[in-house]
Amino acid sequence: MRLSRLVRTVALVATVSWGVTACGGGSAADSADSDGQTRTITDTFLGDVEDVPVDPERVVVLWRTGAEVVDLGITPVGQLDGELLAEELEPEVFEKVKDVPTVGSFEGVDVEKVIALEPDLILGMDHGGLEIDYEPLQEVAPTVIFTIAEPTDVWANYPKVADALGLTTDFDERNSALDADLAKLAQDHADTIKGLGQVTSVGSEYDGSVIYVDTSKSLTYDRMTKAGLTYNPTYTKDPERYVEELTRENIASLANQSALFYDVNYDGSVMSGVDTILDEPSFKRLSAAKEGRVFPLTAGTIYTFAAAQKQASDLRAALDTIAQG
Repeated sequence: MRLSRLVRTVALVATVSWGVTACGGGSAADSADSDGQTRTITDTFLGDVEDVPVDPERVVVLWRTGAEVVDLGITPVGQLDGELLAEELEPEVFEKVKDVPTVGSFEGVDVEKVIALEPDLILGMDHGGLEIDYEPLQEVAPTVIFTIAEPTDVWANYPKVADALGLTTDFDERNSALDADLAKLAQDHADTIKGLGQVTSVGSEYDGSVIYVDTSKSLTYDRMTKAGLTYNPTYTKDPERYVEELTRENIASLANQSALFYDVNYDGSVMSGVDTILDEPSFKRLSAAKEGRVFPLTAGTIYTFAAAQKQASDLRAALDTIAQG
């Protein structure tokens, strides 16, 4: 479960600065390589990155890039711990990447392991709060790290990831189709939504020690509101991050919510720690819980189109259930 990896470094978020063209790459310029086989990608988290292969063949994926890379059909040679998870990927996709070795975590990378993999590109994202030392990695292979702040930025980086891999992508068309599906959902259930009231989506720290509520900076909020739902305004007034902590003492503040959603993985399993929220007596006393209006929702921190479509399907299933009374 990936929720806390961004939350724990709230104070260290870097300023977002893109160098992306409409085709979806990082500002990519041809390098001086006489054969035209490398290029420079500009304005990354590490500045301008030279000698990036036009068609990389051995890619190590660091933070937040694993799911997008495999969603684009590429099998990396190495990964950061937790980038390629069975519960977050389609079974047939995970089967192809289940043996990809790990090279470290967001707290640090084992450079020797990376060297052994002989990568020609190291790809990742960072918001300024990770503990990865990129300098030795840059000595191994061109290291392209895109700047992010929130999950919406990770998703917006999808075309840049594709471009760094030397691929074109129909991201804009597929994302527009997703938005159209959500708009159709809002239209199909207009009467149900009109009478529904406010909704809230919750998640948790790995061990359930901390409860989080999605805010208006989250992908989940973006998609829920595109589906016509009215989100809890407590978490839409210039929030600091994409989630805010909710203490157990304040679970009762959700008493006026008409429906509640909780994070699940792509495979439908409840994300680690979330079950402790659902089991809280104070949560069970909420009117939404008593009325059977607590629904699973594929997490907005899984960055594949399959997961995005699953999230839309979860929203439709919830509204179908509500409409049936």
